[in-house]
Amino acid sequence: MMTQAARRRPRAILRTAVLGALTALIITSCSDGHLDVRSVPAAGWSSYGGNSANSNYTYARPPADLELSWTRPTGGPVTSPVTMNGGGDVMVSARTPNGCNMMALDYRAGRKNFCKRMADGFWGNSALIDQFSQPYIGEPGRFLAFTGGGAIRWRKDVSGAPTSAKFAGPGRVLVTTSLGQVLMLNSQNGDDAMPERRLWSNPAADPLTGLGDCVTGAAGCAISAPPAVDWSHQRFFVNFFPQGAKQSQLKALGYGQRGAGETIVDLWATDLPGGVVGPPTVSADGATVYAFGRDGRLYALDAASGAIKWSFDTGGYGFGTMSVSPDGVIVPAGTIGAPLVVVRDTGDKAEEVVRRTDLQTTGLSTLTAAGTLWTVVRTGADQQLELMELDTRSGATKRTLPMPEAKGFATGIAVSPTGRLAVATNIGAVYYYNPKS
Repeated sequence: MMTQAARRRPRAILRTAVLGALTALIITSCSDGHLDVRSVPAAGWSSYGGNSANSNYTYARPPADLELSWTRPTGGPVTSPVTMNGGGDVMVSARTPNGCNMMALDYRAGRKNFCKRMADGFWGNSALIDQFSQPYIGEPGRFLAFTGGGAIRWRKDVSGAPTSAKFAGPGRVLVTTSLGQVLMLNSQNGDDAMPERRLWSNPAADPLTGLGDCVTGAAGCAISAPPAVDWSHQRFFVNFFPQGAKQSQLKALGYGQRGAGETIVDLWATDLPGGVVGPPTVSADGATVYAFGRDGRLYALDAASGAIKWSFDTGGYGFGTMSVSPDGVIVPAGTIGAPLVVVRDTGDKAEEVVRRTDLQTTGLSTLTAAGTLWTVVRTGADQQLELMELDTRSGATKRTLPMPEAKGFATGIAVSPTGRLAVATNIGAVYYYNPKS
């Protein structure tokens, strides 16, 4: 017959084994070789602008055998660039009259992995995606984080409508809003990682207030475009419209450890002629920030001081955004039908290196590590859209890929880590290019 002490012994052994395993796990996780599981940008096209810097540049080299793999209508206009997770799945925001308006599409055939109905007014938001394929996105009055399967992980009430969010470091999500709120959030739970900043005093309670002004960058919208973030120097740049001002300005803020805690602080603000248009872009080395002025010129500013280095007449600010490579190649996104123009930042000035007047560009280009750019152009009497790859040094066309029945303009070109391409049109269709092999 088993005694009470004997019956307790296996339980004690089990408790000791479990405790030992947990202790070993804790020691291992706290050692120098521990695995850091804080969220960081996905290896793919993780955010608006492709990365935290808004550079629309990829280190991937699209394969030579790319072909159109699938197309899919979105049910409404696409008003922000698509983004990608590390596997090449696409996140799309669309202005649909009903049903889903945010959808995750599988790279193999465009099937929906999941879809959601976000609040009206979210349409200008591109999803931010982390290495676990988890999207983060805002809607008027709220910012949300989802699992890779579409379940809500956490939500955060905000003042105004968020712009497209950015990672500002491991586990840090930067959120700026139309009513001037600046938040640095913990990606795990949505808590404030640093005290919030309010760039506008006494903003309206209705988060939709001034949202229409965000489209044009007018006075009713404090921050009308996504920030550009420089991780290495812990600073970010916003297109900011001060209360009571006549025009917007380029504003720099710093973040991180200052004194006893982490905080967000003002660094500098610079006025550009007529104000700033669109999102800024920061160079790969963090030394220069680029922005368009309403005078139609592209400006390069010293990122540390805000001093203007040079300006270049692009003939108009177009879409108010650009693509920038680590070696200083810049492709401004001109107006619809504008020629393709490529310039290079030489330090104290910009030099034009390519001008293709025979091309009618229709949106933002993407630069690659292969020394090429991808852009969408209009061709023929019916103004059919085509996806084209060109050499950034000579401007020579390398290849053209079809976009059947595509009209309007492109909202951007996303590239996966393996070089797959995704393009969306404003009319409401996604085109996806996979390698044949």
